[in-house]
Amino acid sequence: MKKIYIAKSRIQGKGLFAGESIPKGEKIQYIQGTKVKAKPKNEKDRAKMANWYGMGRYTWVDPGDTPFRYLNHSCEPNAAVAGKKTLIALEHIKPDDELTIDYSMTDADPHWSLECRCGAKTCRKHVRAIYTVPPEVFKRHMPYVPQYFQRAYIRNHVRQRVRAQKA
Repeated sequence: MKKIYIAKSRIQGKGLFAGESIPKGEKIQYIQGTKVKAKPKNEKDRAKMANWYGMGRYTWVDPGDTPFRYLNHSCEPNAAVAGKKTLIALEHIKPDDELTIDYSMTDADPHWSLECRCGAKTCRKHVRAIYTVPPEVFKRHMPYVPQYFQRAYIRNHVRQRVRAQKA
């Protein structure tokens, strides 16, 4: 596993950083935390789950006090969650680069939204469920998007095409 550390982030509070060079496609680390079954019913529930990563329908990883609670979002991330808990480099990552993921790739809650402060050139301004991301963003993350979220994205886009054809 690759070396990582926590430091001040230009995106939000603290962040998770690479302690060494990480080539594209390499495993960085397994995300540590507790598997939790939960269905958010309101904003209070969603706020409690702010640092959680989706694994599937109503299944999450709560990173608790592990370094992964500091893994920030970017609309141009350099890492992705592959499978359910494996952090993979989407591009070559240099030592001391902040590790970021696209939170949309691990969330299918249609009511969830987050104001984005990533500062990327292609910033979407608001981060929402996976089926709201443009096709080029989804393709960039493949094949690393967890299967449940792949199916949610594809199912939503097929429905949109069917509705468009009926209109």
